[in-house]
Amino acid sequence: MKIANLVGLQIDLPFKNNDAPNFKPDTWPPSNDFPVIVDSFDNVISRYGDTRWDLSPWAGRTLTINFGDGPGKGKKLSTENSSLLRQIVAWWIWGHDAVQTTANLVHKFEAIKPLLFACSNNGISATELSKFPEVIKDVASYYSSRAAKLITYLSALTYAKKELGFVILEKDDLKTLSDLLPNISSIQTAYIPVRIWSYQISRLRECLEDYLTYSKEIEECYNFCLDAYAFNAGGNLSDSFIGNKNYSPFNVSKKRNNNMVYHGEFKIIAKKFGIFKLLERWVLVNDNFRLSSFSSYLTLVSNIGLAYCLNFSLMRVEEGSRLRANCYEIELDSQGDDIHMLRGVTTKTIEDNDARWIVSPTVKIAVDAMSSVAKLRIKAAKDNPFLNLSKEDIDNPLLQSLTHEPWSSRAPKSQQTKLYKKIRSYNDIWTIWPKLFDSKELTITESDMEIANRLTYGLDSSKFFLGNTWPLAWHQLRRTGAVNMLASGMVSEASLQYQLKHANRAMSQYYGKNYYRLKEPLNINVQKYYLKEMYESIVRDFKSLQSDHYISPHGKKRKDQLISKISSKDHNQLIKAAKEGSLNYKQTFLGGCANTGPPCPLGGISNISSCMGFGDEKPCRSVILDKTKLTQILQLKEVLNMQMKGVDIESPSYESLKAQLESVERAINVIKK
Repeated sequence: MKIANLVGLQIDLPFKNNDAPNFKPDTWPPSNDFPVIVDSFDNVISRYGDTRWDLSPWAGRTLTINFGDGPGKGKKLSTENSSLLRQIVAWWIWGHDAVQTTANLVHKFEAIKPLLFACSNNGISATELSKFPEVIKDVASYYSSRAAKLITYLSALTYAKKELGFVILEKDDLKTLSDLLPNISSIQTAYIPVRIWSYQISRLRECLEDYLTYSKEIEECYNFCLDAYAFNAGGNLSDSFIGNKNYSPFNVSKKRNNNMVYHGEFKIIAKKFGIFKLLERWVLVNDNFRLSSFSSYLTLVSNIGLAYCLNFSLMRVEEGSRLRANCYEIELDSQGDDIHMLRGVTTKTIEDNDARWIVSPTVKIAVDAMSSVAKLRIKAAKDNPFLNLSKEDIDNPLLQSLTHEPWSSRAPKSQQTKLYKKIRSYNDIWTIWPKLFDSKELTITESDMEIANRLTYGLDSSKFFLGNTWPLAWHQLRRTGAVNMLASGMVSEASLQYQLKHANRAMSQYYGKNYYRLKEPLNINVQKYYLKEMYESIVRDFKSLQSDHYISPHGKKRKDQLISKISSKDHNQLIKAAKEGSLNYKQTFLGGCANTGPPCPLGGISNISSCMGFGDEKPCRSVILDKTKLTQILQLKEVLNMQMKGVDIESPSYESLKAQLESVERAINVIKK
């Protein structure tokens, strides 16, 4: 070992300080007993020589990394390669290129571990890889993703070879590996078809409204159960956390002393407080009604509330899991409009403990329901002798709270090392609570497939096909929300249009157009995501022009000129062109506009006179007519004729209407040819 020349721990933690036992090792590589992970109380969670490092205190949720040299399942590494992997990860923690977030550390670990696994399988040390060209080829076969980042990470390690004491691959070998790695185009996250999206959001709302309708009865029943347990525990609820089920006041089979009370089966209690039908509707399966059904229902409501928020906020699920009871805010912007927002912690690219997400006002019902559940559960958590809760946890609890009821086997029996609850997948939630959705409603139809393929580049046909159940996923909610908020007219149900219109206007104004009129910071990652989807939407609409029902009033040659970029460029190049402004398309009343020059002052929606021209003006060179809109265009002609009858012939309004009417008539003539 040698004396370490390190910068120290750079990961942003609320309990990090330069005097912490894990701030910086004194030797390199660190000794096996060096404390890598410590919690907020300086308890050692993981040491350098451990097979697994538990990063949960850093991540705020359950998170471990496995170096592959211990017992159990998982990818096995040789002793030498696992040692190299530890040193590399240690360099990323304490070295001159130290990471600042736990997420970044894990991403790097997951990118480089397959390389060391491949070397172990081929019986060599990773430091010998350059001597074995065939093994380099084999390494490439272990990567179907993270390939580009692997080269970046390995390249950075070459600059640290003096400090590390070794190098994996030099620059020439990195070029060889880079050429061998797969160049896989990323598959776009699936857009949930309108019908399926509408169904799932309506069911989520039903569940939330049911909870809020019976919130008083639920609270009274919950408090009664806590008091009953406390009474049987001798008046002190904390005693019931020792796991002795004999305290149960609702199970006649349990042994009791004479001071304990039996209130009858919980089914009777639920009926007494008026919540039996509620629990039966959402969680009861096969008439298996127990007190645990009550806890299950509360957990369901927490998960449903999260799902509802994700549908309208574009948050990542990890960010949604960190929301607290006071997260919902309304701010008055400079135009006098109410902007509804969620306040929380962002988790990717940058760490922001006070970020904002614009949402629809409908999200309030989800926050109210989740807050109610969280505040009920904190009552039990306060009496748990194993927990040391902060003032914030008590006064402003996390909305995704743990199950703290003394009758639950999930109630914590030790101080938590993680702050945030690990969230199940969206599909898992439906599996656990099968009454949430009807599988028939989620079965993919022909129209579902049509819109899903139209709005998703490279849709995975092995998961999304006719007759299959739509595989719901959290990340789909994010992308679907972005698409819907860019073009909320796609959602035909009036109630959902109402729910979306607030978020649609606000998002377009504050994310899409880069307006920053709010007092508080908006989440920069959502802005990037929203803009990315905007460019995707430009490309998607531009590609649709290839259809025969789109025509140019200047003839086929002009249409071919407008869409020539489609045939000469792939999807990613088109996205780049859209960002650069050399590819542009927007829908108009008559069809579309492929104008790449200065913005048209009339827009083509409320005033279409410039689209087809009037008088001596010829049709715009960028206009595209959609033959499928002929019925709407004919209706507009009738409306314009009626409006002109009541307008002074000498007025500017009459001239405007006359110009639009001529433009409409020209469009009709071209379409009918």
